[in-house]
Amino acid sequence: MKKLRKSKKNVVKLVLFVIMLYLFIVLGTKDYNVKVADNIRFATEYKDISKNNLFKYKNESEVLELLNGKTGILFMGFPNNIWSHYYADYLNEMALINNIEEIYYYDFYKDRELNNKTYQNIVKKLESFLPFSDTNQKDISAPTIVMVKNGEILYFNNDVNSLTGDIKPDTYFTDAKKNLIEMNLDRAIKEMVGNE
Repeated sequence: MKKLRKSKKNVVKLVLFVIMLYLFIVLGTKDYNVKVADNIRFATEYKDISKNNLFKYKNESEVLELLNGKTGILFMGFPNNIWSHYYADYLNEMALINNIEEIYYYDFYKDRELNNKTYQNIVKKLESFLPFSDTNQKDISAPTIVMVKNGEILYFNNDVNSLTGDIKPDTYFTDAKKNLIEMNLDRAIKEMVGNE
């Protein structure tokens, strides 16, 4: 009887070993670097934005290339900033209406913390548009929208960064303010693409 139990235990151990070995081989060779489309990733980070969005993730070097001679729309923000969610929604809506193909998205939070050389170059490029921060330096703040045509900045908006007091976006964005923002974005996009 003991021999039978011992042999059953050995069989169970062998089966478990084979299963674990199989899982180790299969899971060890699986490619976990699945590329998620930018619009899906953006909609995941910005929960109020639909998957039908035009945002493309860009690093600081690509942003600098845009500012140094390309044409496009740049949205700078980060998901933890509630104001970025509102502006991303309005910008995406106007870009879709105007048949824009993509909006550069630059989550500058980490680069600003690191204050790396390329980030400093972006700040320098936008210097004339940026207000002084609390530390008496020029810095990018969220959200910021920039429209560029052949490297020339046609539109710059980081208006909410100058608000003072405890103002919440849901009370700030009255219908009139939302319409004004959308009208200004629409006009700037049309100027950028040459439809005005």
